[in-house]
Amino acid sequence: MNILSLNEFIVRLFLNRQSKPNLEATQMKKVSMRMSTCFCRMGAMFMLPIVAISMFLVDIGAAEAVPAFARKFQANCALCHTNVPRLAPFGQQFLANGYQFPGTTDGGDTAKIKLDGAQGPVTLDTLSNMMAVRLRGDIQRASFKDEPGDGVDDRWAIEMPKIVNFFFGGTVAENISYFIESEYNTMESNEPSVKFERAVMQFSNLGGAQGVANVKVGRFDPSSLFSFPTHRQQLNPILPIADTGTYPPMIQRIPLLPYAFSSKLFGMSTAGVAAGTAGTAVGDGFSLLPFAPTLYNAPVQNGVSIHGRPGGGGSPLLYQVGLALNDKADGTGEQRTDVYAMLRFDFQAAGADTQISGFWYNAPDAARSTLLMTGNVQYADSATDITRVGIGARAQWETVDVYFAYTQDSIDSPTWNDLGGMMTVAANTSQWEDTATGFSLEADWRFDPNWMLGVRYDQMDAGGLSRLPAGVVTAENDKINATVQMISPILKYYPSPNISLYTRAHINISTSSTLPDTSGQVAGFSGQEHPASNLENVLTFGVDMAF
Repeated sequence: MNILSLNEFIVRLFLNRQSKPNLEATQMKKVSMRMSTCFCRMGAMFMLPIVAISMFLVDIGAAEAVPAFARKFQANCALCHTNVPRLAPFGQQFLANGYQFPGTTDGGDTAKIKLDGAQGPVTLDTLSNMMAVRLRGDIQRASFKDEPGDGVDDRWAIEMPKIVNFFFGGTVAENISYFIESEYNTMESNEPSVKFERAVMQFSNLGGAQGVANVKVGRFDPSSLFSFPTHRQQLNPILPIADTGTYPPMIQRIPLLPYAFSSKLFGMSTAGVAAGTAGTAVGDGFSLLPFAPTLYNAPVQNGVSIHGRPGGGGSPLLYQVGLALNDKADGTGEQRTDVYAMLRFDFQAAGADTQISGFWYNAPDAARSTLLMTGNVQYADSATDITRVGIGARAQWETVDVYFAYTQDSIDSPTWNDLGGMMTVAANTSQWEDTATGFSLEADWRFDPNWMLGVRYDQMDAGGLSRLPAGVVTAENDKINATVQMISPILKYYPSPNISLYTRAHINISTSSTLPDTSGQVAGFSGQEHPASNLENVLTFGVDMAF
């Protein structure tokens, strides 16, 4: 049986299990077309320089390798993916079922080596069926209104590789699965580092009820089942260039990622040092970046979650509840427990596989409103809870994929009575906003079997610290929590389903704004262009491959 016919068999088996037989022909046509296009010829006339360069550097014609699960089940990537790395409905159900085919508990012996023994048989995956590698690299150039300095400028940069991920995943027994991700990353520090990002075990189909309850334990991304998950981006995040070891943080270049996921709060810290400590000596990670993905949309959280479908595998309603463990920002160093819940409803609409999601996430004592006064950090009377609510949706047609996320974060308004005397009076002249919102919308069009065109719009209306205390500002007291708007188009060429060559741009359409001038009283606030608008655009050519 060749790969295509096996795929057709699998899809028919999957569809026959569903409660909507009238959709079989439509779904079969969709998946078959996605699969068949992957075997089209790979020769093309390329529009982009990066394609020509990459074709010279690597032998695309021989690129037949596919990631671990595709190898294990002898199936093309298109069975689980639309435009890699985005998941198709089948792939979403495969993930939710702990890397077992939807509607089955085949994790015990499918495609495994069986070794008999006195204590019973042992089943093992071969290394190639449990391991995959993802490599990303690019050539990029950023343009600024004012060059930030310290080596951050508008010169071209080549990073190859930029990120290398080593994935290990699969099943160890029926209904018991695991996923481990180790990452080499040149973007997160001055020196490239290798570390474990995600490591999780899942126990599926508890009590023998198919799809009703599945438990995940470990380090994982809470939003993996959300309509717009943090991972699986067509435009891979470009991390910030910033120093969180000072207060306020020195932001030389804002990150490029879905701003619906960002913290969206200025003037917040972990309160990890005693009040009165110099702002230049607070230590790495003290300042909370308003652009960093966090809470439910964090790339990874340490915790436990349970998800499933109340009516079993064929139910259109998916639920998720969980908790994540982090540290309080009240100066005690004690552990806090964040809690969250998500509901997703899957349905067919206008010929599209459609889903709508909503979530709630609460992080108690998660951050501390912080000011720099006379060069030293001073805290609000108490730490604040951060509550995030969000909605998301996705509609996926045969060649078009549209999805969005909208989030709102809420904090407590700070009080400064514990500072006492004139310090309290001065701190009370600062202004704070207790809500912030973020919105991200993306549309991807597979206009040719080998080509995809996409565009994403991001907006962040920040909250937190809005204006500094009046006494430290020598000119106009400009707003600190500026609004950011970004448009990001991308053009991808897929010589193979597991390899993409792309060009992308990020165009900042935010209104120009400046930071207040404090004549040196607050480091980094000298009336210069705000980091939110200082970055004008970024142009990138890159490669993203998994094998």
